[in-house]
Amino acid sequence: MRLPRLALGMPERSFFFSLLVVSLLTAKSLHVFSHLRTTAVFLFLLYFPTFFLPDLFVVCMSRLLFRHSRILSVALCLLITLASAAQIGLFIETGGELRWSMMGKILREPAGFVGMLMTGLFGTMLVTSGLVVVAWLLNPFLYNLAFRILRAFLTTLAPRRFGRWFRASPGDAGYDACPNQESEIGDEKQIQTSKRRWLWWARLKLAVFVGVLTILQVVRPSQPFSHMSTTLPFTLFEGIFFRRSAMCDPSPWDGPKPFPLADLIKEDFWTLPSKEAGGNGRGWRPGSPWWEVERARPYWLPHEEVPGFAKWYRDTKLPESGEPPHPPPESDAPPSNSEQPPPPPPPSPPFGGKHPFPAPPGPPGPPPPPGYESVLDPLKISNFDQALLPHLRRALKREKTKVPIKHVILMTLESTRKDIFPLVKDDSLYKQLEESRKTELGKRGDEWAELADLSRNAEFITGEDTNFGRPRNMTHGGLNVNGAITASSFTLKSLMAAYCGVGPLPVDFLEELETEVYQPCLPQILKVMNAQKRTPVKGKEGWPWTNGTWRSAFMQASTNKLDRQQIFIKDAGFDEAIYREDIQAPDAKFPVKEPELNYFGYSERALKPYIKDLFVDAEKKGERVFLSHLTSSTHHPWTTPEEFGPQKKYWGGAKGGGSAWDRYLNTIKFADEWVGEVLEILKEVGVADETLVVALGDHGFSFGDSAALKTTYANGDVKSFAIPMVFHHPSLPRIQLNKTVTQLSVLPTILDLLTSTNSLSTPQTDIVKDLIPEYEGQSLIRRFLPSHDGRQAWHFGVVNPGGNQLTVVSSAHPFRLVVPICETTSFTFSDLEHDPLEARSVRDWDGGEPLIRKVAQAYGAEAAKWVDDAEKVSRWYVWEARRRWGYWGGTRREDRGAAHWADGHLDHDHWWDT
Repeated sequence: MRLPRLALGMPERSFFFSLLVVSLLTAKSLHVFSHLRTTAVFLFLLYFPTFFLPDLFVVCMSRLLFRHSRILSVALCLLITLASAAQIGLFIETGGELRWSMMGKILREPAGFVGMLMTGLFGTMLVTSGLVVVAWLLNPFLYNLAFRILRAFLTTLAPRRFGRWFRASPGDAGYDACPNQESEIGDEKQIQTSKRRWLWWARLKLAVFVGVLTILQVVRPSQPFSHMSTTLPFTLFEGIFFRRSAMCDPSPWDGPKPFPLADLIKEDFWTLPSKEAGGNGRGWRPGSPWWEVERARPYWLPHEEVPGFAKWYRDTKLPESGEPPHPPPESDAPPSNSEQPPPPPPPSPPFGGKHPFPAPPGPPGPPPPPGYESVLDPLKISNFDQALLPHLRRALKREKTKVPIKHVILMTLESTRKDIFPLVKDDSLYKQLEESRKTELGKRGDEWAELADLSRNAEFITGEDTNFGRPRNMTHGGLNVNGAITASSFTLKSLMAAYCGVGPLPVDFLEELETEVYQPCLPQILKVMNAQKRTPVKGKEGWPWTNGTWRSAFMQASTNKLDRQQIFIKDAGFDEAIYREDIQAPDAKFPVKEPELNYFGYSERALKPYIKDLFVDAEKKGERVFLSHLTSSTHHPWTTPEEFGPQKKYWGGAKGGGSAWDRYLNTIKFADEWVGEVLEILKEVGVADETLVVALGDHGFSFGDSAALKTTYANGDVKSFAIPMVFHHPSLPRIQLNKTVTQLSVLPTILDLLTSTNSLSTPQTDIVKDLIPEYEGQSLIRRFLPSHDGRQAWHFGVVNPGGNQLTVVSSAHPFRLVVPICETTSFTFSDLEHDPLEARSVRDWDGGEPLIRKVAQAYGAEAAKWVDDAEKVSRWYVWEARRRWGYWGGTRREDRGAAHWADGHLDHDHWWDT
């Protein structure tokens, strides 16, 4: 190909077209290949042609535009060129992708916009120069090539109609046939005299080509391939004309958000520190300068930093009494009575890294650093200074009553709804099941599953009256919570809330692992207990095993390849973990004999010998066990093992006949049997009377109960959030607690039970008394406070996968609000007392005053006031959660660049399982 000659003056339109094509395809190729390592190579190659279909459309339409309008075509060329140069420059500089949807935030910050412009100006100019050179080398080849392709395509479809259209007019030669190139003008006579056979052969080849692309486009998975197909100028127009929610941004553009209900955190409501037993810890004074809040390092922390307790090793002072083994690291923070100015805000990391809040001007000083400080939390309501629940208090006062808790099992039940744990006769779901069966009156009775047998073991451990006429233990069995909701409908976030007592980060998937978990998790606390000196047990104060070493184990029969789960379990402090990959390994201690249940792994029964072996071994060694067990059979696709027997028919009508609903209830029946088998294992080993079993749902599941969605993904339906929560122990009094709580109360309640039943040594009890007031959740064995001094006990639920919606409820009211975070969806208000299925919920796309007016009209002034407060608090909490976690990345997965496209993915064993 001969190089084009240099000429002064305005370049030909063919050059601008070449520049457009080169810029567009360069930016797109970089975008596509940056995702190569996040997808299977075979799938990448298979769907590769579909990635460039939008680009082919842009090139063809641009070629037609260049034929008819010089001004518009040149403007389009410059727009795409500059946008491509910016994308390429940013990628070279940071390795990340430019999100045009963030342009609205950038333009609202003139200083930031100018700074960004100046920072990337040189790189953008350099990239633009490179694109210009390549376009000049390929001019007019690309211009003429596009014309040939467009002409061949259209004349093959309709030669008579488009043959004349492509014939050159007297002044058209300069547009479509450039100097020193072959003529682009079709010969109409030649087309008319072409053989019909050749034309139909060309059409057949074209049909095959289009058909293959269409099939690939239809069967191609949505993620991440849909994002890989996006191209300019559509992404640019999306950022300009479609405004995303401000909560899609990594940080608020106007700085940190103050707590919206300021009247509730005035100094009149502050509390002083209390070091007495049952006190409120270090007090509560939200709004005071964060640099004045001191944290004394407790005597029971080792000198060398322990995982999970990082905040106790920084900005601490020596305790007034009880010298630690070694002095703690010196603090750089000034004491509260210091006359020094407050410390400067932490320095900003380089562009592309984590971005802290900008410091607001004026007296308030720098914004608080990442981390959680109970003293400053405006939502904190502590009940550790409240008395134990009456039934428990009276039981523990009796000399004959002993509640030994040597071991703890936290059994997390996958996708388990509260209304089937247990199923209650004449409840809403039961009535629906019975009604559906009336549509098939001809069925024999033995073909239907017996509803009374669906959840026998759930009925046993909860102590609920299911109205099936069975006897139940109304005096002993433990604490059952009616009103528990999950902190997240994404399983791993839900587990983190239960293990660590932290509020999940409202962004997609387990990005919490990219930062520091701001509270110690239960296995980490048990490790610190193990490090304490052994103290002699005196008389009735406890049992000999209180000095035993804690051993933390995690078990699930499914895979560990879901979104960094293995890393999470290790970081949480578990001493050992068993997954599908371990029980199917050639050197497995107990080789699995059954086939895999589904694409996740095996049924829970494959873990039976491992659970028994754990407790047998611990008893021999005098150890104490904390076992966390996550079930998976009740997860999609809802299959049961062969020994379970044939599938039972629960639903009639459209919901029956092997539907998802029917399969789900069969797995619920199997899971209920498995709960009973775990209790039997404890009896066989001889530890049933000294083991606390916490049965907990990770989230529920909606089968279109109040909306069309039959999934937890981006579904804020109440049935996806209502979960069972039981603290079962044979010697605990039977207590039914009707309160709205989340998994954030699980860790404080377990710790409180251990110390209240004298199941810990004296040093271990000191640890618990120091730690419980530091957590957000209340203890459930004490008088629960739905509100305090006008402040409600707010609870937030992060909707799967995390960055799309947030649910807001309060223990003080039966109301519920679903708030969009970074999702085009409506605000949804419901009154669960009068509308438990959310059939008459109030929706509004804008929130604010329009939503308040609708709620006031439907439910009255009290509900309207609540929804106003709930929306304000939820918007504040989204930013506050980011600050606590120190996370300034993208809310949605697609905002984080190619390196994060594996977030939330399940790594399959084979590419064809995708």
